[in-house]
Amino acid sequence: MRVLFLFVFLSSQTFAQVNDADGSNRLHKNSFSLNIGTALLANGGGIKYERVIPKKSVYYTLSAGANLFRFDFFTTENHTVFSISNGLIMGLDTRNHFEASIGLGWDNVNKEASGGIYGSGGSSASQYGQFVPVGNIGYRFQAPNEDFVFRTGFGFPELIYVGIGVAF
Repeated sequence: MRVLFLFVFLSSQTFAQVNDADGSNRLHKNSFSLNIGTALLANGGGIKYERVIPKKSVYYTLSAGANLFRFDFFTTENHTVFSISNGLIMGLDTRNHFEASIGLGWDNVNKEASGGIYGSGGSSASQYGQFVPVGNIGYRFQAPNEDFVFRTGFGFPELIYVGIGVAF
């Protein structure tokens, strides 16, 4: 009898983590995505983890990401941005969603030395860190209870981005 009780108790705890246990038509609660982005003079890529919290009319998200991008104009800068953001996903029972988020990131900047125009002037190499606002607005394709995630949009530090991922 104790073994049966223990089995039923542990089974209910394990299966309670599944999204569609009650027949709901919802997005999976966790996702990882890889993205690449550009903005003419800057190019980069990154990875993002996102936790989806379903509510009545929207999904709320909490995400963490790491992005690398290179900016080339008069100087060359390499940026590494670690960010945390909060956002929302609209469109509950459809495959097509609008997503937006806003947050804060730590930007580690490495400026490369430049020789200046025709060898005059120039700048020395430097490295510094700063807090920066992060955020994005975009389109998300993810069918309810499916694993594939496609994202596109614009923001910082993703720039104008395209990404694919997996939800679980």
